[in-house]
Amino acid sequence: MPGTLKDLARLMRGLDLCLLTTTTAYGHLGSRPMSNNGEVDYDGTSHFFTWQGSRAAQDIAKNKNVQLGFQSDKPFLFIAVQGDATLTTHRPTMAPHWQESLTQWFKDGLDTPGLTMITVKARRVNWWGEEEGELDLS
Repeated sequence: MPGTLKDLARLMRGLDLCLLTTTTAYGHLGSRPMSNNGEVDYDGTSHFFTWQGSRAAQDIAKNKNVQLGFQSDKPFLFIAVQGDATLTTHRPTMAPHWQESLTQWFKDGLDTPGLTMITVKARRVNWWGEEEGELDLS
């Protein structure tokens, strides 16, 4: 069942949307869809853009432990990524991860007031489908 990061990157190629799950201030779990930019080669780190005042950013500021859930029907695949999230508003750090397609949500691009990037570094990844695997990246 163990796999490699290369195996996982191959399976994730082209996956875009995932669910980002955080722990709220009240100890509840909160999930929301996020765009993962399916054109990148997964290396154990994911980057997402949000607003500084968003619930996701507020939750991460208090508790860095998050989970990402990916799913695909063709081929059948589920991926669970447990990791540590950090926030940044530093434009030079965000710029390499910016995609022009994000302007549909952030009209002024990297100059959008309150734009924040979430970075999730995986600690553990499990996947199930035609292939199964588990990685400990901690």
